[in-house]
Amino acid sequence: VEPNVQYDPSALKTTAELVGGEYKLDGVKSFVPLANTAETLLIFAAEEGTTQAFLVPRDTPGLTVGEQEKQMGMDALATYTVTLEDCTIPQQNKLGGDQGCDIELILTHARVASSAMAVGVARASYEFARNYALEREAFGEPIASRQAIAFMLAEMAIDIDAARLMVWEAAWRLDQGLEANKEAYLAKVFADEMVVRVTDGGVQVLGGYGYIREFPVELWLRNGRGFAALTGIAMV
Repeated sequence: VEPNVQYDPSALKTTAELVGGEYKLDGVKSFVPLANTAETLLIFAAEEGTTQAFLVPRDTPGLTVGEQEKQMGMDALATYTVTLEDCTIPQQNKLGGDQGCDIELILTHARVASSAMAVGVARASYEFARNYALEREAFGEPIASRQAIAFMLAEMAIDIDAARLMVWEAAWRLDQGLEANKEAYLAKVFADEMVVRVTDGGVQVLGGYGYIREFPVELWLRNGRGFAALTGIAMV
């Protein structure tokens, strides 16, 4: 992604210009996983109004990998900022050759994968909160028997199943070789909002315990908040 407000993968600020049989890349990328140890980076850049992808060796002059980014969640995979200044690569390093790549197809697959991960994070928070509510007693009965808690857990379960079915539909269409841009986009939009609602509900069910790191629900909330930033916005 790029460090811009409302990052749009179809309108990148990073540019690629073909000059004398070589591409010159300029721009800044963020959330680049394992950039400090990768031998080659896949860089998306705007070339004459379209988004294309380029293979850039990490030791290419003009490519600089910054310090590891500090995020509120998603710490399992180290990410970095990458800066490209007059970064020159051979023309054959363009993904897909002269024809280029199909950015919409790449984004469709990425949105399905991201939405599936969001469903998993939400399900983990829901199941932990449900089990806690069944075991935790207050005034002589499990807190799951209290209407406010029961309704919250029910809404969490509905949200998760709705998102899961949307992801399955988009994935099925991809497996069948059908166009799935719209289905993947809608699944991503819903999953991004769903995972925040559900993981926040998980914290609420645990009450004060939900806010301390002895319990994992606060981690799932922090991780869930990051999904909206993974693939940016798009128009359908």
